[in-house]
Amino acid sequence: MTLFETICLMSAIFAAVYIYITKNSNRKSVEDFPIRFSNDKNKNEEKEHYDVAIVGAGPAGSTCAYFLAQKGWKVLLLEKKKFPRDKYCGDAVCRTAIEILIEMGVYQHLIKENKAHVVEHGGLCSPGGLSYIGGRKTKFGEIPAAIACKRILLDESIAMAAKRMGTDLKENWPVTETKFDEDTALWTVYKYGTTDTLTSRVLVCSDGAPSRLATKLGLVTRPPDSTCSRTYVEGGTHKFDADGVVFYNKELLPGYSALFRHPNDVLSYCVNVIPGNPKVVPEKLDYWHNWLMKKDQNISRALGDNFKMEKMKTASLRLGGEKRTYDDHVLVVGDAAGMIDPMTGEGIHHAMEGECMKIFHQRWMSKFGDDFKWSMVFSQMIYKFPILLDASTAALQRKGDKFVAKWADIMTGRVPKIYMLKPEFSFTITYELVRLILQRLKGSNGKQKKAE
Repeated sequence: MTLFETICLMSAIFAAVYIYITKNSNRKSVEDFPIRFSNDKNKNEEKEHYDVAIVGAGPAGSTCAYFLAQKGWKVLLLEKKKFPRDKYCGDAVCRTAIEILIEMGVYQHLIKENKAHVVEHGGLCSPGGLSYIGGRKTKFGEIPAAIACKRILLDESIAMAAKRMGTDLKENWPVTETKFDEDTALWTVYKYGTTDTLTSRVLVCSDGAPSRLATKLGLVTRPPDSTCSRTYVEGGTHKFDADGVVFYNKELLPGYSALFRHPNDVLSYCVNVIPGNPKVVPEKLDYWHNWLMKKDQNISRALGDNFKMEKMKTASLRLGGEKRTYDDHVLVVGDAAGMIDPMTGEGIHHAMEGECMKIFHQRWMSKFGDDFKWSMVFSQMIYKFPILLDASTAALQRKGDKFVAKWADIMTGRVPKIYMLKPEFSFTITYELVRLILQRLKGSNGKQKKAE
């Protein structure tokens, strides 16, 4: 890529700032809608039906249940399996989700019981071989940038917090079908393999990326578009000395891989496939998972020669948000709604953040869904121009931990990706970009002269 092309590229990025419009005008609130069932407002009155039935007790469903129960709602939370049960993902929980976990009293429990490990120093390795690991001396703040927590522990902890708040949690309750009665405005939820049914005023689909329930209702109309792998490395068998590192191998872009340290020196190794690279497709996840361990020097060096690793597990991902996540008396949340950042694969805190049905969709799209569009733009840019990640890493090296903390907020979705265009980032990265291009041009000319 020539210097002229680079300047044109950065000019296009800066121009994008002027077309970034926040959609906050003329927004309705819940109070603007008429009350159809006034008796439902009386939370002390005994009702045969639930106020809300939530299908799926992952982070999205359980967090929803917790805060609705806290407000006095009669909440039903249905989980098809019995806790503890696993969910395959990279296990990293970022700062925004940590704040919610603190509010729920879950974070304190996870740390006290040694079920989660705080990421005190971490960083990234760029496609061009540059790397930066920050935070060894300077912490990222009172609330850590991230923790690593196995989903088999995290999901149960959040679900039990919802139960303590008053949610009626029913485990081993797989849902086979739901029907809405227009006359009573109630949902009937049917348990698989039995004649058991329950009724609720509102239905929340929180049943994961495949979301068979939302698909049956016609709200989700496409299959999951990505996938991720996860495996654990036995403590004491590896050589990884950081808490968390993201590896951007050029061949895998716009996807990435990562290593995170858990309690007892256990590592989670994950690979996230992000759409855009025709060579890297979900069907080849197994190949890339193993290829990176052998061919990526940074990963192979971190694992060492004698690491002990369990068998790879995989899960599907739904990226970027569904176009419609609501209907009459029904919402879709979490992975089912596609609340996963298409640049980073991050979804836990989006699921935990994500009021009348249409308002709910507008609010979560405004909160972080619209940012997914920028994530997709940036992910395709780093696929086509990996040097952008090299320049970003060089900027991290030069600016240090305070810059890393702000970078982490952008990459984890704590603040919008558009913040990358703010002068403190765009100017710094552009400077490093030009410097790297000149260095490589100089190196290329030097090699050419030697050849002559």
